[in-house]
Parts: sequence; C-alpha cells; structure tokens
Amino acid sequence: MKNRFSKKVIVSIILIMVLGFVTAGCGTTPAPNPTPTPLPCTITVYSQNYYCYGYVWVNGMSTGQWIDFNGAVSVTGLSAGTTATVQIVDSSGYYSHQEILVLSPGNNIVQFQYW
Repeated sequence: MKNRFSKKVIVSIILIMVLGFVTAGCGTTPAPNPTPTPLPCTITVYSQNYYCYGYVWVNGMSTGQWIDFNGAVSVTGLSAGTTATVQIVDSSGYYSHQEILVLSPGNNIVQFQYW
C-alpha cells in the first residue's frame, strides 16, 4: 500500500513538472530590433581654386552637376552614416584628388582648395 502511494506521488510530481514545462515553454520571444531608417543628407561641394572646375563625382559616379571656380554644387539623395568619395572631373577627363568623408545627417561640406 505504501509502495502504491509513493508511486502515485512520484507520478503526480512528474506530471506537474511536465505540465509546468509545457505551459511555460521556452520563455518569451524577444521583440525584433527595428531596422534603423537611414537619415537623409546632402553634400555641398565648394571650388576654391582656379583649376578646380568640372563635373562633381560621388562614389565613382557622375552627379551630372558642373562646378565652376568659386562655385558651389549640392548633391542630394545620400544616406547618413555611409562613406562618400567626392572628386571633380574636368572636361578633358582628368580627375582631381579625392575627398573622403563619413556623411552625417544634414549638410556636409567639401572644399576643393587644390586640384
């Protein structure tokens, strides 16, 4: 009689533990991290040298915008937090030096004071 009682107690404890594990599950699922929205920014390119004129290129692609000596050009449609390489290509196809910057939200300024 004592043996049957202890078996019932053990089986009951095991069933309660299994039921507890089943209802508890593996825990709560963590909420997914929201994807950050890239912030828009612009680059304003200034020419401050007599020889710095031509088309403005950003990341190896022409923006189609021409800059003259003592001129300025704004390039839009860029995302903050990325790296941009800016240079000027004259009408003969010669490339200026590269200005490399990490874009921040808002307006970013690049000044070409030498070719």
